[in-house]
Amino acid sequence: MKTASSLPRSARPGGRTARTASAVHEAVLTLIAERGRDGLTMKEIAATSGVHEATLYRRWRDVDTVILDAATARIIRDLPIPDTGSIRGDLLGWVSAASADLARPGGLALFEALIRADVRGQGGDVDTVRRRELAQLYREHRSVQLQNAIDRARSRGEVVPEVEVLLDRIMGPIYARAVLGYRRLDVALVDLVESALRINGR
Repeated sequence: MKTASSLPRSARPGGRTARTASAVHEAVLTLIAERGRDGLTMKEIAATSGVHEATLYRRWRDVDTVILDAATARIIRDLPIPDTGSIRGDLLGWVSAASADLARPGGLALFEALIRADVRGQGGDVDTVRRRELAQLYREHRSVQLQNAIDRARSRGEVVPEVEVLLDRIMGPIYARAVLGYRRLDVALVDLVESALRINGR
């Protein structure tokens, strides 16, 4: 398992470049929240962000890449897995924040961007490969955060399943609720966490 310090990183330099990225990310997420992703154009993003359209094409090349970069950057920054002192508290804090984020206007942007990125695909043009790398970076970063929470819990003597099991048992149902709309996102989250923590059915 990679540590947080060993993760591959997309370029996040400071100064003007960072300000440009921040303005573009904010513009993209605002536009998606207001009117959805369909039909979003580089021209609209440029007008809303105040960043020249040529700069957008030079750095991101297309709308799908901008959306994925903006969504992953915001999720990593704003929705970390908390350290509450217990794995139950950590997971409940995480799933509560994730559920609230999915429920807000435009909240499915990251999920949709990850699907479009085809994380497990192979080949493709340079833009397809770049989107896949961004999606893989997000997955690895989130997995490292979750593994850190698991390691903390085990050091306290708590019994915790592996990362993949927790993702299956927690985020799988939450995304299914968000996509299919068969149940409110914020219902029975404690039960979801308790179910995720059961080992061998116990």
